[in-house]
Amino acid sequence: MKNIVFIYAGYSTTTSFEKIFDDKSAFEKVLDWCKKIKNSAAVVVATSEITQVPAVQCLKDEGVESFKVLTERSWNVALLLEKMKESVQKYGADDVIFTYADFPFLDIALTEKIIDFHKRYIAEYTFADGYPLGFAPEMIEKDALGIILELSRNSQKSIGELPVHKDSVFAVMKGDVNTFDIEAVISPKDYRGFRFDFSVLEKINREACVNLYNAAKEKNIEFSALALSDLAEVTVEVQKTVPAYYAIQIARNCATCADYNPYPNAFKKKYGALPLEGKGHGQEQMDLQKFSSLINEISRLSENAVVSLSVYEEPLTVSRIADYVSTVLEKSGLSVIIETDGMLVKPELIEEIANIVNIIPSRTNGMSPISWIVDIDAFSEETYSKIRSNTEPFCREKSAYQKALEAVSMLEVLFPGEVYPQFTRLNENEHELEGFYRYWHDAKSPSKGKVIIQKYDCFCKALPERKPADLSPLRRNPCWHLKRDMTVLADGNVPLCKEFIFEESLGNVFSEGLENLWNRFNEELKNQTMNNYGKKCGDCDEYYTFNF
Repeated sequence: MKNIVFIYAGYSTTTSFEKIFDDKSAFEKVLDWCKKIKNSAAVVVATSEITQVPAVQCLKDEGVESFKVLTERSWNVALLLEKMKESVQKYGADDVIFTYADFPFLDIALTEKIIDFHKRYIAEYTFADGYPLGFAPEMIEKDALGIILELSRNSQKSIGELPVHKDSVFAVMKGDVNTFDIEAVISPKDYRGFRFDFSVLEKINREACVNLYNAAKEKNIEFSALALSDLAEVTVEVQKTVPAYYAIQIARNCATCADYNPYPNAFKKKYGALPLEGKGHGQEQMDLQKFSSLINEISRLSENAVVSLSVYEEPLTVSRIADYVSTVLEKSGLSVIIETDGMLVKPELIEEIANIVNIIPSRTNGMSPISWIVDIDAFSEETYSKIRSNTEPFCREKSAYQKALEAVSMLEVLFPGEVYPQFTRLNENEHELEGFYRYWHDAKSPSKGKVIIQKYDCFCKALPERKPADLSPLRRNPCWHLKRDMTVLADGNVPLCKEFIFEESLGNVFSEGLENLWNRFNEELKNQTMNNYGKKCGDCDEYYTFNF
């Protein structure tokens, strides 16, 4: 039985061709793996106009025989599947072994297991399960490939029209997964909880790859999927590279006050008044010029990231919020999240923000420019009023609950598919969870089916325990937020995380620099990899939650 190897390199950057592994690039290491595959009729490489020349040069330099380069100005999932099917037919192959050009650690022994399973069990789709992303290809039978292509053009057209991403093939298959005979090579140890991504396209993963490569060389570790996974599990420099998510407190005021948010009372204790409009506490928002300098640093350090314009409070209380949004979106690798209670969502404001979104270039982080989260937390007026206070100023014509619902509808018109009503689970509202979910998850709802169910956070036991269900894993792992998140307060101070309200910070970003402060997270993370937790972190159960 013959197969072809199909490598996707249709990127808008040449990162995969940079020699960052001594004298090798990620693509050259993919070709080293490729040459070891038996019974391969051809190697087909899907490139963009940007990656075509370096791909062809690498193929020639590495002495890869019988290769074909397919170049398109832009790729989507359906086009990728179409070209894969055409290539299988052209070379008379029975199967395609599919992978990506930015996977430097593809394991030939694991690949051979996938090939063996695929043929032995007459599978239509075979993959490796439990391993980190980047160690194994996918294998697809020719007839199944045709079915997947048809799905991408019909019932799964919404996915077929998306840009190619790391789970493109299976994302299409999930729409009709029972149609296919699927086999998996199971890892003897499950590494999925670490969410490793050993690819080089984005800086956050590229640095992890380089650090893993260097650590393996230094410790003389075998470059196999299992050995590298075990090494990654204990190497802080692999687990933490650059932030993927920044929560920036541009505002200090709230509109309404949720009783599961400890910030208003902590603020009152410190400043003598609640952080509400007209209370006279005198605390200022983050200056736009300082914010702009911070965004420049974020773009330089992370390249691609998500920036939330709030930590505990209401970002729409900021004057000229559109200018802050525009500042972030000037950087093509950054996206914005605005979390709001909806009280200050007004047509003229969101139209101004929508106009900004409409003229910016596409994001290089693969995300939408802006997403909105509207905190509702209830499925009735009665429950909403029990959870939120200070609602009276917004209830002259309609209730605060109705304003929150209407905010979702207004936002969805201008930002379709990017508006998420959110429900934080508490003992007091758990009886409404099912109704809330059923209503908002329906594609006919004002959010068109988008919804977020959020766990309750007791802020390291600063608040009473009110969670209706314990979702924590049996085994504690080092905190995700230490590895990927950074919180910056309005005065520039950087706490270890958002749980540290008005407590000692690691330093000030405006005087000490973003990267310096990010490096100060390392000590706590190293302690946690050795199961040593300070009092506050020991009382926290946010460690397993994940933003980006």
